[in-house]
Amino acid sequence: MRFARCIVWWVLLLLLVPVAYARLSGQDLKQAKEMVKGTLYLRIDAPIRWWRSGGFRQYPAADALLQVSPTEFNVERKLSFPPARREVYWGASPNDAVRYGKIRLWGGDALQVWMEGVPPKDDEVFIDFINIKTLDDFKKAFDLTFSRVPLQDEHPEWPEEIRRAIAERRVIAGMTKQQAFCVVGMPIKTEMGEENGVTVERWFPRNDRGTYARRESTRTGFPAIIKFVDGKVSAIEDTARAPDLKP
Repeated sequence: MRFARCIVWWVLLLLLVPVAYARLSGQDLKQAKEMVKGTLYLRIDAPIRWWRSGGFRQYPAADALLQVSPTEFNVERKLSFPPARREVYWGASPNDAVRYGKIRLWGGDALQVWMEGVPPKDDEVFIDFINIKTLDDFKKAFDLTFSRVPLQDEHPEWPEEIRRAIAERRVIAGMTKQQAFCVVGMPIKTEMGEENGVTVERWFPRNDRGTYARRESTRTGFPAIIKFVDGKVSAIEDTARAPDLKP
């Protein structure tokens, strides 16, 4: 009986080891590298955390905060790490063009993509792709992160004024939440409520990008508050009223 149990455990171990150490093959990695070449457009925010290193001479170094798996994206996980003299820079946002893509680090089921923004937003962009065991996993994560055309060009069915506003980085009345996200990305806070029996949602977009490598903090130019009624933009406030960020 004991011998039989040992055989079962060894079989299970042999089945689990390839899964635990699954990674892209050399050919799949080559195809993944080809996919990130050329000019792409971000679908989501890609903040970085930067710090200084290098002994007496301090060099700026940056790391990804955005993690993308084949099914979801997340920045909160790495934001929860201790800052340790680091600063967060929200430089790259939806519909920003990026180029010169390279896969710089990889191992196990994770890899990191480096890209550079197109001027005037020519900041570096780092993105961690996680849970990538096959080329199909990479493609799914890639499609969550990038578009090969400006976001408004993916939707010729959207009204022309909406598409033009997205191209000009403006939020206008009548936009859906998806369309507004194409402009402002992930808000720093949302509030749900009801007015006269109608569902109301308020977004507080990010107005300050933070600082990066001695650059002065820059404003995003986004509205202070976006109000949605029944899922569409009904009001836009440019006042500087800050949301209550307490949990």
